[in-house]
This record gives sequence, structure tokens and C-alpha cells, in this order.
Amino acid sequence: MGREEVKESRVILRRIEAHLRQSHLNLGAQVESLGFVDVLHHPNSPLASLNYVTPRQNTALVPSNHIQQGLDTLREKGYPVRVRFAEGLFPPFFTSSLRELGLNVESETPIMIFKADIDKPRKMPKIPSDVAISYVNDHQSMGIWWYVWRNAHYDVITSTAEPLFIGRDMQSVFEGQQVNLILYRHRFPVGVIRITRHEGTAHLLAHALMKEVRNPRWDKLIRVVAQDAAVLSGCDLLFATGINEDERQLYRDIGFMDSGSIVNYAEISEKD
Repeated sequence: MGREEVKESRVILRRIEAHLRQSHLNLGAQVESLGFVDVLHHPNSPLASLNYVTPRQNTALVPSNHIQQGLDTLREKGYPVRVRFAEGLFPPFFTSSLRELGLNVESETPIMIFKADIDKPRKMPKIPSDVAISYVNDHQSMGIWWYVWRNAHYDVITSTAEPLFIGRDMQSVFEGQQVNLILYRHRFPVGVIRITRHEGTAHLLAHALMKEVRNPRWDKLIRVVAQDAAVLSGCDLLFATGINEDERQLYRDIGFMDSGSIVNYAEISEKD
């Protein structure tokens, strides 16, 4: 990878990090800045994705004692100690420092990206004639969205990088932080999609499909619909997380590329 490609990759990863950070704050996480690290913690949720230490934005070198201070702060608040960051933004000795502090890889979430030219005419996705797409814009349609999400007759896929909360959904829609879609077939909801947005970056956070219709064609269709809606909302960078190789291949088939990962280091043994 050439110098310009490395530079572009880092810009993309920083945009994704900024998006996830803001999404976590939107969900109620609080942040404390300690030297070259930030400590994010949620007063009401123990989720790993809402309680962690991370290098300060636009910081490349992080002293070990600053990391330790952040870990101590998390521990004092009653949370497991954890460091979270985008791999590719920091030199190898950063992870060496984490291991010296007794931390090992807890999880690694692959990131897939799609770069869009929002000034070019878009090629609309081919939607079956019996399928209609509806944007959630009121409490009634949001109720339908959550009905699908919680129903055992639907297969649910969500990102581990950004949790899905019930709460301020309609406020987030009105503030432009979310786009929620419902796919109807013969006027019956067969799928839902959620996209989160931040400063031109969109995260294809979650979707659900009725088990009776789920097949490769529908798996691709619902991702294409989400991709199109994100670009239509004005975002030039889209990202998604692939939980397995089959899902990552689905994203590659619609133009996404592999682009690093979000890594968690925590106090676990190498055998765990």
C-alpha cells in the first residue's frame, strides 16, 4: 500500500471512529478526557461497546501511563477494563503496550466500506414490483419497525460496533441521526433497516428479514436498499460490519471493500 493509500485509509478509519464515538454518546454514554485517552462509560448499560478507553481523536502516540489511568477510571466505575480502537491507526508498539498492561484481544470486528460520489446520478436499485419501501417518520411506523425487530419470525442481523437501543428513536430521526426503513411485500412488513448518520458517514447498523422470504436474493436486496438510502441521505462514506465471511462477501458483491477492523483489548487470558 502506497503512502497516499495509507493516508486515505487513515482518514476513512478516523471518520468511522468519529461516527461510532458520536453514536455512543447519542445513546447516553459519557466521556472523560484523561491526557491522551478518553474514557467512555454509560451510567445504565454494561455493554462493552459503551464502556471503554480509547485514544483521543487525532492522536497517534499514547503513553502507557495514560492508558493505565483510563483503565483505572473504568475499574473505579465498576466496569471491566477495555481499550477500543481502529486497527491501522496506531503503530505496532501501541498493542505491545496494551499487552504489557495485561490486556489481550477480546474481539475484532471487520469493517467494510463503500465510497459514494453523491454528485453523480445514482443507479436506482431494482426493486420487485410487489415490494414497497417506507421511511419511518412517525410513532406508528416506528412501532411497526420494532414489532418486526422483536418478532421471532424474522432473522435479525446487527452490528457489534454500535448497539441498538429503544429510546429516543423518533428524536434521532428528526435530528437526522438515523434513517429507518420498512420493506413491505403485499402490504405486509417483511424487513426493516436502520442506518445511523454522522457528518457524511453512514453506518448500516442493522436489518431484519422474515425467515420465509430470506434467500440470497433478499439478503442482497435489503443491503442494496440500505446502501441506496444512505447515499440518498447525503452520505459519501458508508460502512458495515461483517460478522462472517459469507456476510462480508454479500457486501463485496454490492461494491463494499474490506477496510481494517475495530479491536477490543481486555483483561482476558490468551486461551479465553
